[in-house]
Amino acid sequence: MSSLLGVLVTARDEASMLPGALASVAAWAEEVVVVVDPRSADRTPEIARAAGARVLEHRFESSAAQCNWGLAQCTSSWVLVLDADERVTPSLRAEISTCLPTATEDAFSVARHNFAFGRRLCWGDWAGDRIVRLLRRGRASFTLRAVHGAVEAASIGRLHGALEHHTLRSLAQYLPKLEDYARRGAADLAAAGCMATPGRAFAHAGWRLLRGIVLRLGCLDGWPGMAVAALAAWGAWLKWMLAWEAATTGQRRP
Repeated sequence: MSSLLGVLVTARDEASMLPGALASVAAWAEEVVVVVDPRSADRTPEIARAAGARVLEHRFESSAAQCNWGLAQCTSSWVLVLDADERVTPSLRAEISTCLPTATEDAFSVARHNFAFGRRLCWGDWAGDRIVRLLRRGRASFTLRAVHGAVEAASIGRLHGALEHHTLRSLAQYLPKLEDYARRGAADLAAAGCMATPGRAFAHAGWRLLRGIVLRLGCLDGWPGMAVAALAAWGAWLKWMLAWEAATTGQRRP
């Protein structure tokens, strides 16, 4: 007989953050599955096993593909998909435990509190974040995109509890992640047939900066809020420029 609730974590080189994620679901989730990219070079697999998780290896192609593969390995009726830099709050744990036994939906969205440089952001693009992470196994899945695949489900409910997301801890940690997102985002633009130009790259970057700092009041979060807007602008510029560069390079080939 399958358990009611499982947790799926996908990870690579997350030895520093994985313990916090697993601790936030310890003695609560009936099943914990950690899918590790075999190219992981730190102690991520050992840490997961020591916490009692079932550890599986699968080569990372995209976040959505990795999550879909992991979902297929789970046995629980419901699966909460968690990143290593996320933590399940007590209020979300209690809400999930209460609602699942009688739930009729195929998935649920949850609130997500984003942190930058150790501070929770209340304004800007990262405030008011919601994400679909609680899925009924076999009835919901992720669309295959290079970056941030959306969840496909017939009915999606809404939970009030939140995840904590410690995504931006330092520039040294975040910049490689941002550049990886930009490369994958450029692949998504190409797949969608978008026409990338340097002009569009600067326009998108300018818009992200204006929206993040002024229109969504990211400046009220102080320098961390403005840093997030600046990094988002850089990421947008890089994504569109990489897409343009790839397209023009392809056109020049004989």
